[in-house]
Amino acid sequence: MKKKKNDRRKNSDGKRLAKVFLSGLVIVFAFYVVITLVHQQVEIAEKKAQLEELNEQIVIQEVKNDEMNRVNEFDDAENAEYIERVAREEFDYSKQGERVFINVAGE
Repeated sequence: MKKKKNDRRKNSDGKRLAKVFLSGLVIVFAFYVVITLVHQQVEIAEKKAQLEELNEQIVIQEVKNDEMNRVNEFDDAENAEYIERVAREEFDYSKQGERVFINVAGE
C-alpha cells in the first residue's frame, strides 16, 4: 500500500512540475510576443514619419521642376525679367544707382 502512495506522490509531483514549467514557458512566450509587437509598432510609426517626410520632399521637388520647366520655355525678354526678379528677391541685388531702403523695425 505504501509503495502505491509513493508512486502516486511521485507522479503528482512530476505532473505539477510539468505544469509549472509549461506555464512558465507560456508566460515567457507571451512576454516575447508582446515585446515584439510593441517594437514593430514603434518601427511602423518611424517608417510612416519617414514616408511623410519623403512625400513632402517629392512635392517640393516637383514644384521646383515645374518652375524650371516653365523658365526653360521663356523667351529672352521673359528670361531677363525672371533673372532680375530672382536676383532681387533671393539675393538682395539692386540695379546700379538704385536706392534700397531697409526697414529696421523688422516689419
